[in-house]
Amino acid sequence: MEKFMLIFQGPLPPKMSPEEMQANMGLWMTWIDKLAKSGKYVSGEPLLPGGKLVSGKNGKNVTDGPFTEGKEIVGGYFIINAKDYDEAVALSKECPDFEQGTVVQVRQVMKMDM
Repeated sequence: MEKFMLIFQGPLPPKMSPEEMQANMGLWMTWIDKLAKSGKYVSGEPLLPGGKLVSGKNGKNVTDGPFTEGKEIVGGYFIINAKDYDEAVALSKECPDFEQGTVVQVRQVMKMDM
């Protein structure tokens, strides 16, 4: 098995009522549970908006960002196990937020000998 990162990016979620938010979270938890029961889910977390951008020689420049006004906000990630890209892509297609404009970036994690 290989490890893949699913990176969830897209616009800010639409305004939802508490009931809609709870229903949406239920869809995510159902998907996570399905992945976990099949041995595919390793970890994952949602990300809060904002953050810091570090750049320049030796990370000298630290600025606020990325900003929620951006079109491609990274909202969270999963690490999953899959036999290959085809399986990782197939698993990503169950993301519950495609109708809200979410895009899932599928990236293979490089193995490193430590």
